Amino acid sequence: MPPGHWGIALGISLSFWVVAALFLIPLRHRRWAALSAVSCTAVGLLLQLAFWLLFLPAAGWPEWAVTLLHIALAICLFHLCAQLTFPAVCYCTIWTVSIHELGIQIYWIVFAIGEIVGGAHLPFPCTLIGCLCTAAFFIVIGLTLARWMPERGRYEIGPRQFGGAVFSFSVLQMLVFLSGGRWLSAAGWSDWPLLMLMELYCVTLLYIQHEMFKKSAMRQELSILNRIQAQQKSQYALARENVALINRKCHDLKHQLRALRVLYQDEQREQYLREMEGIVNAYDATVFNTGNKVLDTVLTEKSLYCQANAIQANCIADGKRLDFIDPVDLYTIFGNALDNAIEHVKELEEPEKRIIDVMVYQENQFVIVQIINPIAGSLQFDEDGMPLTTKEDKRYHGFGLKSIRQTSEQYGGFLTIAVENGCFCLRILFPKPASDERE
Repeated sequence: MPPGHWGIALGISLSFWVVAALFLIPLRHRRWAALSAVSCTAVGLLLQLAFWLLFLPAAGWPEWAVTLLHIALAICLFHLCAQLTFPAVCYCTIWTVSIHELGIQIYWIVFAIGEIVGGAHLPFPCTLIGCLCTAAFFIVIGLTLARWMPERGRYEIGPRQFGGAVFSFSVLQMLVFLSGGRWLSAAGWSDWPLLMLMELYCVTLLYIQHEMFKKSAMRQELSILNRIQAQQKSQYALARENVALINRKCHDLKHQLRALRVLYQDEQREQYLREMEGIVNAYDATVFNTGNKVLDTVLTEKSLYCQANAIQANCIADGKRLDFIDPVDLYTIFGNALDNAIEHVKELEEPEKRIIDVMVYQENQFVIVQIINPIAGSLQFDEDGMPLTTKEDKRYHGFGLKSIRQTSEQYGGFLTIAVENGCFCLRILFPKPASDERE
């Protein structure tokens, strides 16, 4: 390799790791990610420089081998340092290599203009300007695309998005190498604008594809949440009617039992009447009177289910504090939260641990909703504070909690979930409404 090209080779190698770092920083990192990144960069730089030493016309190395080396190094970096699936690792690799190659094209464009205008080989001012332009381009990418694209430090890459990205990148590489290559001075100056346009087209296509899949996933999640809310609305209306009907029937039945006891004194009938009265009294024990009819409805409905499944439901709630919440939204919050708690305690083998505690109270300027229940084992949480499922089908898991969070946020509420002393603790803090003058 000519001596002048060593500086270019070193610049290409270093700029590659700069771009890789830009895409790595916003991601969720593995343990020892910093040490892994430093080690991978050091080893990778040695491999790159050794490869450039071998990359001589006499050695017979094809130019696409440089790109293959960069792909392999990027895959190793993202796999060792980031908590990503393999398709996501490859996706980040495609973006890293594409942005790096586009930056190299920017440098060569400025360099070519310098040779045309200055007429001297390797004009220093144009070389410096080219480096500055490339650095500015990388900084812009690091502040925009590299930060915008990950969702909470992850890439959720499906088969279609992964396949489309690989296809677009492969077609671009084939076109570039057929047109004369990109590294060092393999291409003529007249080819650099075309190469840059192809690189820019690939990056633009990848970004458009990413945004389309991202918006599609958001629309699908929003559609599911809307369906859940619609189901909760119809379920609330049905539950309200059922609870009201049961209340009326139980009220009538208690009067009928009293009348039968007065009219008939048969001992067997008396025993039967006592059993009937016990059933009615057991239902009365599940009827809540918190001061909020919606809360009473959902608590009564879920308590009936708990009673049938040997689950103890305890409640200390000032329901009037929740009057500012729309009835359907309130049913959505408590219905999903209690369903989640019931699902946890049903897995417990010890009957004495099948307990659900519900509390609603005011503390300072906040109305606090707290639902606590024991759990079996431990839970892991994602970057949003949502518990990760252990079920095989993860596609439709967690929408109940997401619905609670979304509904709570409509009223300025803040949802937190934690595991404390073997118990699942769901807390929602609502700011006290300005119209509520009670102390």
